[in-house]
Amino acid sequence: MSQVVPDFVSAYTREYDYYQSASAICSLRCEQLLATQGIRAIVSHRAKRPNKLLAKLQQRDKDKNYQNHDEIRADVPDLAGVRIALYFPGDRERVKAILSEKFDVLKAKDFPEKGKPRKDSKRFDGYHADHYRVLMPANALEDGEKSYATAAIEIQVGSVLMHAWAEVEHDLVYKPESGMPSEDEHAILDELNGMVIAGEIALERLQKAVERRLSSAQDRQFDNHYELAAYLYKWMRGSVPEGTEPAIGRVDILWELLKRADLNSPGKLLPLLPDAAAASSGSALSDLLADAVLELYPELYSSYGTLQSSLATPDTSAQPSPQATARADTMGDFLSAWVTLERTFRILGADLTYSKRGYVDPVKGAKSIELSASALETIGGIRRLRNNLVHGIDIPSRKVLIEARNSLDSVFQELESHPEARVRDALSEARDPTTRP
Repeated sequence: MSQVVPDFVSAYTREYDYYQSASAICSLRCEQLLATQGIRAIVSHRAKRPNKLLAKLQQRDKDKNYQNHDEIRADVPDLAGVRIALYFPGDRERVKAILSEKFDVLKAKDFPEKGKPRKDSKRFDGYHADHYRVLMPANALEDGEKSYATAAIEIQVGSVLMHAWAEVEHDLVYKPESGMPSEDEHAILDELNGMVIAGEIALERLQKAVERRLSSAQDRQFDNHYELAAYLYKWMRGSVPEGTEPAIGRVDILWELLKRADLNSPGKLLPLLPDAAAASSGSALSDLLADAVLELYPELYSSYGTLQSSLATPDTSAQPSPQATARADTMGDFLSAWVTLERTFRILGADLTYSKRGYVDPVKGAKSIELSASALETIGGIRRLRNNLVHGIDIPSRKVLIEARNSLDSVFQELESHPEARVRDALSEARDPTTRP
């Protein structure tokens, strides 16, 4: 027998901890992404055990006749693996969109494979799941984790029921420790597969029943962000043309905002939902709604720094570090200054072009009162920073926030010396805490 397989397994054994760590990091990333976007799932991970890998490769080598290590790596994509077991199989498409956005997908494979001829007499079509071979983008990893950006990881996505059946079938059929399964055993596994498929259909019906209940109770509050996500997905299916649905985004942050604004129910949220054109603009739905809430209640900016910081990593058991606390305070200071600028233009709104909710775009407002080109550039840059912060796209460093806050002071100085008294008065009113809503 060739030494290719033993040599590969020997090298892999030395790298086992690397693959185990890569799968753990990927698993945590998936768990956070799904939880914050309101998808219920059990996420697990593993690196393939060297002894099991050796047995598998020795068996496959009889047909494959591996010539080098690259051929083995191409044939065995799951040295590091993550399993996403969904409560509701109807969420598979949502997970596909998230993985495609947040990871570099090298290859995707759907099961059962279409067009593949059957070689058995089973009545049901077996394993239903999606497999993705991915890389984690380097810019999504911490400084000490950058080396894992080159680790190919297989992510398996299926329902909790299907994963349970697949484990039983795999161990009995592909890893028989007491002989090959009998014809009766194969028939029972096929029968169980049919029950699992029927169970998945029932779960899909249950998911839709939950969505209908949430939509019909207009005054009932959302108990958690999973219920909010279910409501928003049902709304999208009925209001946005198929194929143009926006990403759901960070519904955990949106839910916290809605509670603070006393808008945490279907009846109160409905007037804030965008029209089909706005919903199809490319922005996440939660971002569009967060903007609408903050336009109505700009005073929520003052607490948003702490909220954004605490939800940046959804681990409620962890205590914030002194650095995180300092950054949260800086966020609050920055956002407080930004809301002062927004309120200035809101107060001037009677003379400026404003949106249907009374919001005045600070850049358009600055142009209307003929602020300098440097002020316009500063406001535009800081608005992008504000959007990234509010929408959870990027949490800037404390240094960046302090620099942005100082840049806003230069804009305030220009407003203070503006030749029109109404502009100076609007700034004074915006700064007065007794006039805030």
